[in-house]
Amino acid sequence: MKIPTFIGVLLAGGESRRFGSPKAFAQFQNKSFYEYAIDALKDNVDKLYIVSHPVLEEQFRNEASISIIQDLPEFQGNGPLAGIFTVMQKTNSDWYVILPCDTPFVTDNLVKQLITFTNDQSIDAIVPIINERQQPLIAVYHARVAKKIEQLLKDKKLKMTQLLGTCNVKFVNDQDLQLQGMEFENINNKAEYEKINRKPI
Repeated sequence: MKIPTFIGVLLAGGESRRFGSPKAFAQFQNKSFYEYAIDALKDNVDKLYIVSHPVLEEQFRNEASISIIQDLPEFQGNGPLAGIFTVMQKTNSDWYVILPCDTPFVTDNLVKQLITFTNDQSIDAIVPIINERQQPLIAVYHARVAKKIEQLLKDKKLKMTQLLGTCNVKFVNDQDLQLQGMEFENINNKAEYEKINRKPI
């Protein structure tokens, strides 16, 4: 039986308008936010890609072992779906593990847990539901969804929920993932950033 392949996709193409500066490079405990995502992905995937905003691409260049790419020109600026589709178009893998750049509490163990659900070949996506909210940007997608994403992009349907509506999704909860507590906490603005920096470790 063929061993499935996994590619990690770190989405860092947003403009971070609410945050006021590129969130990927915000510092938490002497590391940039994006480095936490890399640490969570790197030992669980065969190759890792950062989808970067054009203005930020040069700042990722110190990550020599990671491929830095931009959205395909025809879909540039169309959000997470564009980033995911770009990596799917440029690579060949069975599964794609997606993480954003603003969840500094994400862990290697969380990614491992998500990947365990890929044994079911009928599943198009593994998506957590945490605190009654779907988390489609901390999730795993099968390569077959690329065609669905392309059609959504062409139709200007850019919401991740619109993709999930076309897929056979395995939804998992915090018990399924053996969470420690804060893995899904994302940082949207400076107030949230200051709050996590005040928390005792």
